Amino acid sequence: MSSKKIKYLLFDLGGVIIFSKKFNFEKFDRKWGLPKGTVEKIVNLCFEKMSTDKNFNLKKYLADNFSSSLNLDKYKEVTNELFKKEKINKSLINWIRKKRKKYIICLLTNNTLSLKRLLRKKFKIYHNFNYIFNSAEIGLVKSQRRFFKYVLKTLKAVPEECLFIDNNQLNIKVAQSLGLNTFLFTTNKDFFKKISKLL
Repeated sequence: MSSKKIKYLLFDLGGVIIFSKKFNFEKFDRKWGLPKGTVEKIVNLCFEKMSTDKNFNLKKYLADNFSSSLNLDKYKEVTNELFKKEKINKSLINWIRKKRKKYIICLLTNNTLSLKRLLRKKFKIYHNFNYIFNSAEIGLVKSQRRFFKYVLKTLKAVPEECLFIDNNQLNIKVAQSLGLNTFLFTTNKDFFKKISKLL
């Protein structure tokens, strides 16, 4: 940990700010008579496309590549149920609210263009963040060093002033390679036990 004072707290979204319960994709495979793993594979591919290309056309992509497996209506049926499994990490959000006067709070996420609407209307936590860095908007993902360079440049921050919190080891290693302070998130209990030593 750097001796330089932390000014920026950079939070991952999925698995840190928002938790998702284990989701049963296979029931949709069975429902539509598809090989095991088909629906999960297609949904993940679509999310990956949407989170890196703001001009991505979901309906066309499904029609061009998976017309015999998953159309737009079926895709929405799956994802609507998937989104219902998501819940806010209320304990962490409450902690963040208490820290907003002392730190610049940022959200760093590989996500789609619908993120801001979801944060505002569904989860109602948009206002808790000073900055939101979304891969779909900037065209970079957290596994790329350029993503973090973009964040630092936008914030006019030096790496040592930042603490990046994520549950993905690869993203943590990329951030570390640029000199950012990092915390590998596992549970709230572990986070609250150790975080005071880092700030």
